[in-house]
Amino acid sequence: MKKSVLSQIVAFLALVMLFTANVEAQSSKIPSTLSGKAREYYVGAQQGDEFSQLALAVCYQNGDCAPQDGNQAVYWYQKAAEKGNVIAQYNLGDIYDEGVIVPRSYEMAAFWYQKAALQGDALAQCGLGSCYFNGEGMKQDYKNAFAWFEKAANQGNAVGQRCLAICYDEGKGVKKNQKKAVEWYQKAAEQGDAIAQYNLGISYKEGQGVKKDKNKAAEWLSKAAAQGDEDAQKALQELRR
Repeated sequence: MKKSVLSQIVAFLALVMLFTANVEAQSSKIPSTLSGKAREYYVGAQQGDEFSQLALAVCYQNGDCAPQDGNQAVYWYQKAAEKGNVIAQYNLGDIYDEGVIVPRSYEMAAFWYQKAALQGDALAQCGLGSCYFNGEGMKQDYKNAFAWFEKAANQGNAVGQRCLAICYDEGKGVKKNQKKAVEWYQKAAEQGDAIAQYNLGISYKEGQGVKKDKNKAAEWLSKAAAQGDEDAQKALQELRR
């Protein structure tokens, strides 16, 4: 019995030594350009942990505890995204869409937006809807754009609500319905979306989908103007003449 216990202790100590050696080996490979938490994330990322990979990608993207490096950010986002991490998938789509830290690629943006959108991510649904709406990275398709904006809007996403309102307002992907447009502009405007506030103000100013109301027009245009919307500022000046 004593021999059995001793064997277990020896085996345990061997495992501890093996783990320690592994950690030390990983630590010796950590790039000297990394500091703070990024060093810990690097060890976890090398071991295949998707959350460490995601965190390390964010560090490289923002230049936080690591030099800003678009290629490294994409590399680690992709590692996490391929494991199904929805945040990494959306962030990859956004990076390719913006084209700031890596060359813009609407095709890659649409690819990763779709991956995240299919998992129910509202921001990715908006991004994918925009790809369909503008014909960026895929064939222009207003019906598909409307469908994805609606999914995001129904989750309470302000951008999705505003984009859905625009579809109703312009009759793209759905039968034109300015009353419905006003309803969705209102939802997005109440969440502080400046474009929705502007469009809602114009709706009240012009009597589109709602009865003309100069006071409500001024109210919503003022809110958008306060956020720096130049079109709202001009419209407000015209309204006050």
